[in-house]
Amino acid sequence: MRDAVGHFWGIVGTRPYMRARLGLAQCLHEMGQADEAIGHYQELLRLNPNDNQGVRDILLPLYLATGRDQEAGDLLGRYADDASAIWKYGWALWTFRREGDSPAARNRLHDAIKTNRHVSGYLTGKTRMPEVMPVSYALGSPDEAVLCADELAEAWRATPGADRWLLTSGPKRKTGAPKGRRRSG
Repeated sequence: MRDAVGHFWGIVGTRPYMRARLGLAQCLHEMGQADEAIGHYQELLRLNPNDNQGVRDILLPLYLATGRDQEAGDLLGRYADDASAIWKYGWALWTFRREGDSPAARNRLHDAIKTNRHVSGYLTGKTRMPEVMPVSYALGSPDEAVLCADELAEAWRATPGADRWLLTSGPKRKTGAPKGRRRSG
């Protein structure tokens, strides 16, 4: 096992172990044993830093929900190129927690909204969550938004002022008549 650390998923024989360990971590998480679950998620990422199982998408919201902002920041930095909505909204929330309504936090939020404009409605409760969760999604889709909001909702609720910030700091919709030259005549 020691020799395979770092490329575990590439060895087909390790995959049942990785799947079982992920299942254990998810069960512990659902049972409210966050610390134990986090330990397993961290070990999965140590064994497979390429994260073929999407462990980071589970671990980031858990870090944020449990107030482990330093670990969340480290994880965000480790996978900084991730373009998914969960990652972009996670970055925005993490930055808001550290800096409040700063220009950097607003830039992160605008980047998140550009990635998937549907998420904020679910996070703020303006859009109702479906009764049945999607089983797959496309980037930028409403299905991705539902899954993202489901994962991050606890962390957003645990952050004082985050809901209000999300409602007020997003891109403003243009109202009124379009600006331009008026014709005289």
